Amino acid sequence: MKIYWPIGLTREMPGRTNRSDLFDQTLNEYARSVMGPNVEVTIAWMKRTTGMMSSAYLGIINDTQIVSDILDAERDGYAAATVGGHWDPALAAAREAATIPVVGPGEAAMLLAGTLGRKFAFLTVMEGYVPVIENNIRTYGLEPRAIARRPVRKFGMTYENIVRCLEGKDDEFLVELAKTARECIADGADVIIAGGQLFGPIFQRHQFFTVPNTGVPVVEVSACGLKLAETLAHLQRSVNLRKSEHVNAPFRTPPRAVVDEMRKKFGIT
Repeated sequence: MKIYWPIGLTREMPGRTNRSDLFDQTLNEYARSVMGPNVEVTIAWMKRTTGMMSSAYLGIINDTQIVSDILDAERDGYAAATVGGHWDPALAAAREAATIPVVGPGEAAMLLAGTLGRKFAFLTVMEGYVPVIENNIRTYGLEPRAIARRPVRKFGMTYENIVRCLEGKDDEFLVELAKTARECIADGADVIIAGGQLFGPIFQRHQFFTVPNTGVPVVEVSACGLKLAETLAHLQRSVNLRKSEHVNAPFRTPPRAVVDEMRKKFGIT
C-alpha cells in the first residue's frame, strides 16, 4: 500500500532552515517506524510554495498545488493521502476532489484525543495558525472535547531549536513545549496535541510521549494522520467504505473531466 504525504513546502524550506536534509532523512525514518514494512509512505516536497501558509490568500495558492499533487498521486496508484500541516491545509478541497481517502492530521489527532482523555489542548508553532485551528475545532464539531479557555496556543519554538533537538545537542524545544503544555493542563487539559508535522522524530529520539511528571499524553499529529489514512485505505479496499456521494454531502466528488479541464486551463498540474 502506498500513502502520499505532501509536506506543503519545498525541500529547501526557504526562510526556515538550511538543514532540510536532516528533516527529510528523519521524517522518512519516522514514517517507516510508524507504518511498518507493508506500507510505503512518500514524503512529497513541493516543487514550489508561497511559504506563507498562515496567510489566507497565499495559503489558498499553496493549497491549490497540494490538491493537484494529491490528484496526481491518486492517478499514480496511491491508496490514500494525508495533507501536510497540522492545521489541515487544503483538506476539504482535497477530500472533495479525490476519490481516495484524504486525511487531515490535525483532525485525526483531535478525534484520537477524544479516546485518550476528557479535554484536549492543541499546541501550534505560529500565532497565525491559532485562529485557523480554532475554526477547525468548531468545523469538526469538537468544541466540547477541547478546553474552554484558549484551546489552541502557540509555544516558543524556532527551527534552530528543532534542529538542535533532532541532533541531540539540547532539549530546549521540548522544555518550551512542556512549559506551555503545563499551562494548558492547569486550564483543564488531560491530553496535549503537539501541532507540527516535523515533531515526530524528535519525540521518538527523546522518548517524549507524555508531559513530564503529569501523566498527560502528547499526541503527535503526523502519526495520527498516517495511521488513519492507512486504516481508511484498508476499509475502502476490504469493505468498500467510501466518502458520501449524496447530493448534499460536503465532499461529493465533482466530475473528473471538469476537474481535469480546469486544472489544464489554469495551469495547475
